Amino acid sequence: MIARVYYSKVPVLKFALEDVIRQLEEDIFYKSKDFDLAIVAFSPEVYPIDGRTVETFNEYLGNKKWIAFHSVTSFANDKTVKEALVTLFLKFHKNGGFSILTVKDLDKNYEKRLNEIAEYVNFYSKIKGINLMFASYSEGKIGLFIEDLNPLLEGTVNILGGVASGLINNGVIANVYTSEGEIKNGFAILTLKNVEFSFGLAHGLKIVGPIYRITKAINNRIYEVNGEPVRNIMEKLIKGLPKGDMKIFWYSPIVILDEREGIVSIVRDFKSFPDDLSYVEFWGPVKEGWSFRFSFGLKEELLYAGTKEALKVQKSLEKVELGFNFSCMGRQYALEDLHSEEARRYASIFNAPLFGFFTLGEIAPDKYRKHLKFYNQTSVVVGVREL
Repeated sequence: MIARVYYSKVPVLKFALEDVIRQLEEDIFYKSKDFDLAIVAFSPEVYPIDGRTVETFNEYLGNKKWIAFHSVTSFANDKTVKEALVTLFLKFHKNGGFSILTVKDLDKNYEKRLNEIAEYVNFYSKIKGINLMFASYSEGKIGLFIEDLNPLLEGTVNILGGVASGLINNGVIANVYTSEGEIKNGFAILTLKNVEFSFGLAHGLKIVGPIYRITKAINNRIYEVNGEPVRNIMEKLIKGLPKGDMKIFWYSPIVILDEREGIVSIVRDFKSFPDDLSYVEFWGPVKEGWSFRFSFGLKEELLYAGTKEALKVQKSLEKVELGFNFSCMGRQYALEDLHSEEARRYASIFNAPLFGFFTLGEIAPDKYRKHLKFYNQTSVVVGVREL
């Protein structure tokens, strides 16, 4: 497998695509103007959505040869870039190949879609490969879909990916695109076939305070904790803090404790809460009966955790031909001035091209690859090589 990652800040979609293709053609190490697959992360702030978006990608990248998605901040090898278009080009040289599955309108025939996706993923879990999921935010429903999909999966889970990111005018525009069209409410699964992969999960958070139990929750919102209104906790938490800036809470996400093992299972970042503090909404689903503690993220500890996981991935594969990083936007904020350092370290450790982005949610198995989970405030680092 030959992988190349280029980026462009030309503020017109077709000209930005021309720019990255030109960079590919001028790469003396690539030695080919052709490619099998392109994956594109592009800023919704810079490249407005219109009826020609899919047509433009088809024109420049070829029909059914690409996946594109919104990203506020993306990784291009050892660089972290904003307000740009970043493209990964892949050329298989051995037995590799790919397929793309598109799911639109997540709410329609929900149970049928769950069974169809489970059947697809279970089939490809039996062969050497990896399923990369690029999801739209879907008004927060994608995390619920992951939770409902999990019981239907069999064997070793091999799905990794992230939720497209794009915050505009206090709303969320985070779409995915394939040759089949725009996906506002759904996802695309890119299956890379005949590849070996290894992955790591990093957060590096310090857990503090007592254990709380969620006693009333609906979807992504908590209403009661320990049998009392969540307002009782929030009034203490926000005391003395500036109003209106939710990002300050990205330093202190809640960590869900695994009931069976007594360890951190997943992390949830704050998304919003109303003035009356009657509920707290998170970027991923929360459930009644779950226990959690608060945490605090120090940038040096976050960076160390990611570096350690990347080293494990590199050691596991020995040779990495392509790296992926799906990392939370909340993590980007908590890393502060070190947010560009993590990608630089990953690229250096792998000694290979790196592609990825800061997400609105990360998708990966647990460390045993038995259960699929929806994460926040996590860096999912992946290494891939063709067989």
